[in-house]
Amino acid sequence: MNNHYLFISAHLDDAIISCGDYIDSLVRAGHRVTVATVFTGAGTDLSLLARILHKKFGLSSNVMKTRREEDISACGLLGVDTIHLDLQECIYRKDRSGAPSYKKLDDLFRSDYETELDVISEVAEVLSTRLSLTDYERIYIPLAIGRHVDHGIVRIASEQAIQSNSELEVSARLIYYEDLPYLNYGQDTQWEIDLACHLHPVYSSLPRCCLKQKTAAILAYRSQIGLLWHSRWEMLRQVIRHAHSCRPPELQLDPNTYCFRLHAMSVPEQIPFARLVPENF
Repeated sequence: MNNHYLFISAHLDDAIISCGDYIDSLVRAGHRVTVATVFTGAGTDLSLLARILHKKFGLSSNVMKTRREEDISACGLLGVDTIHLDLQECIYRKDRSGAPSYKKLDDLFRSDYETELDVISEVAEVLSTRLSLTDYERIYIPLAIGRHVDHGIVRIASEQAIQSNSELEVSARLIYYEDLPYLNYGQDTQWEIDLACHLHPVYSSLPRCCLKQKTAAILAYRSQIGLLWHSRWEMLRQVIRHAHSCRPPELQLDPNTYCFRLHAMSVPEQIPFARLVPENF
């Protein structure tokens, strides 16, 4: 049976960087996949922080248009559909006085969701109205490892949107993915306690060809490589290292496969490609 799976991404690269290989495996199995990205809208009257980041992107004009095109190319390599929801990400948002909501890069990772309640409500509303959430067999959302404010907003809003739909059972429908490359930076040492304490890790084995497809898709995000890594070679090394870092000792793999980890509330047998789950599941 072929199913339709939805991956909700905060920015134009998050879902592919985090789980492009798993997405590729779903497509190879004949399933349909859609990646819906929340923050794809262009900014106006740019803050200093936004202008600095645009310079790091190597883009001076039509920044979000270029980034949307990169996303379409990356998703096209994996054979998945794209939806861009056109809200503004944090570097473009203004507070009620018209001042930038975030003025320094570090501020993006010190999230105070009390100041973002309006944005959370807006995202939840857009997810509920623009996406037919009941059409998807499973919905994958970020854990928000790294504490980027937009990742946290998308997690909270996604949970709210699904909880508000009486036709959706949250525990069976939602699956959480680990945010890369933020997990690999190693700075969020408390994520398992703070973000996944009520969830259970679920492991899958993927063929190595999926990792090759993932790295090819990541390279389509040309404007983001220099921002997230020192070079494309560092990206490749980090992706490969991560792919071989999360296998539990009790999971025996074919030499031509590697381990991929997700997190879920319940019903592990309904998670595609699940190979091993903890005994307390």
